[in-house]
Amino acid sequence: MWQFQRDLQNELTAEGIAAAEAEGRYRGGPPALAGDQLEEVRAAFRDEGASIAALAREHGVSRVAVRTVRADLLPDPRIPPPLTEEDAARLSPFVLW
Repeated sequence: MWQFQRDLQNELTAEGIAAAEAEGRYRGGPPALAGDQLEEVRAAFRDEGASIAALAREHGVSRVAVRTVRADLLPDPRIPPPLTEEDAARLSPFVLW
C-alpha cells in the first residue's frame, strides 16, 4: 500500500515540476540584473571602482545581486596561485612530488 502512495506522490511531483518548467517558474526567478544593466554594473565596478551599495541603490536591486555580478569578475578563490621558484624551494622538503 505504501509503495502505491509513494509512486503516486512521485508521479504528481514530476507532473508539477514539468508544468512549472514549461511556464518558466521552476528553479528560481529571472536574474535581477540582465542585459544593459548587467554590463553597466560590471563596467562601473571594474573601471570606476564604484561600491556595491552605491551600485545597488542606483539600479534598484539588492547588494547580493551586485555581488553576484561582481563574482564573475573576480578570480576563482578555489584555484591557488602558481608557486614561485622561491616558494617551491622553501616548501620542497614538505612536498612529496
